[in-house]
Amino acid sequence: MMDIRNFIGMPLRYAISVLQEKNVPYEVERTTARSRFFPRDEEDPYVVRARERDGVVYLLVNANLKKSESVTRMLQGGEVQE
Repeated sequence: MMDIRNFIGMPLRYAISVLQEKNVPYEVERTTARSRFFPRDEEDPYVVRARERDGVVYLLVNANLKKSESVTRMLQGGEVQE
């Protein structure tokens, strides 16, 4: 069996592609952060926990945090205003 710790922090879509490529059965469980301070991207979940039992990999996923407008501008090479 592969080292499932490698899935932690990985985008869900990529983790699934790795598991499917290796024909490993898996199940996905979703969780949500209690904090509502940061906006989330529900369309781009990532793996927060991975465990294996009886040959099945269980992935616990959470929504990714959205980048703020200032971070997006900075990553695109723009100036950040304070």
